[in-house]
Amino acid sequence: MLTTQVLITQGILLGCVLLGWFAGGLIHKFADKRFKEGDLKGHELGRLSDTLAFVGGAVGILLGLLLSFAVADFDDTKGSIQSMGRSSLTIFSASESLAEDQRLEIRRDVACALRSSATDDWVEIGNGQRGGSPITTDWLLKLNTDVAHVDLTTIQQQQNFPILASGAAELTSAREELVMGNSALIPFVVWLVIYFSSFVMTALLAMHLADRKLLARISAGMSWGMLAVILFALTVLDAPLAPVFGTPTLEPVPIQETLQVLEESFPHSALWAECTPPVKN
Repeated sequence: MLTTQVLITQGILLGCVLLGWFAGGLIHKFADKRFKEGDLKGHELGRLSDTLAFVGGAVGILLGLLLSFAVADFDDTKGSIQSMGRSSLTIFSASESLAEDQRLEIRRDVACALRSSATDDWVEIGNGQRGGSPITTDWLLKLNTDVAHVDLTTIQQQQNFPILASGAAELTSAREELVMGNSALIPFVVWLVIYFSSFVMTALLAMHLADRKLLARISAGMSWGMLAVILFALTVLDAPLAPVFGTPTLEPVPIQETLQVLEESFPHSALWAECTPPVKN
């Protein structure tokens, strides 16, 4: 569950911040005992500021790149959902020249595949089933089989068939990209880098502001809050279909809207009857 992962990452981050605070305080006390007053002539404060600026900048660049990659992955998933709706409209249009029974069968396959994807796929992915719903897969397999066996007796049917086959292939491919692209891709070593960076940055803050307790606590709290929000965004964007506190980040709205448009444009009662799982041959 993504909610569990969010809580784990936030808990580890908080632990790293607290450890960094404690370690920074210990290092400052050690430095106070190590050097006599005037030995460093105040230069240690400037050196800590430079170090903190360098570490903070490096952490900012790292998190910015990760957010950029996560947003790109999120956009790819959203694009797959939109592609499913677009290719479905193509199939409905290209099948117009087919015989009535074959036209109805293919359109029925598409409608049931979309219905299953908008419901079963989201549920299965939320339950950790990375391949999505087997029911949706079966409907897409049936669609490709029915398209491959259509009768092409007229010139119009022959001309429309490449468009029909392309639409079926695009719908299948978009759905596979949707369910496979939802797997979390940020490797464990990257999380380690983020946690270690938060530890170092908090320790430097504690050392730098050790003599100003209130300001140090405010600064540490703000830094932790910023990192917590960024880590939350990374976790959610890395798996946009998984539910966070019960709600997926991406809802199947384009698929549902496509179904509404198709039902209004092709109001055939048999086409929109309740779908039962297809029988496997």
